Amino acid sequence: MEVVAYLHNADLLLEGEQGVAIISGSHYVLSLGDKVVLQQVIDEQAKLYQVQISFACADHAMLHEDEIQLKFEGCREQFKKYQMNTTVH
Repeated sequence: MEVVAYLHNADLLLEGEQGVAIISGSHYVLSLGDKVVLQQVIDEQAKLYQVQISFACADHAMLHEDEIQLKFEGCREQFKKYQMNTTVH
């Protein structure tokens, strides 16, 4: 999945063929165009995942291991509902 937007509270919006996801808590500073691949669940209850990251600024030449929290995963329509339910109006 590719980083396509910055959200509030340092969350990032990812988009890929499977849909969209919101992540947070990376040990790296991610930028638009960076790619994040979810590898495996580390802690299911905390939604903590082992990931591989490749950076657009390095032409995706290397993979870096990290752990991130997955806050949301679904299609664009589910994402719109998630935003409505989690945004203060």
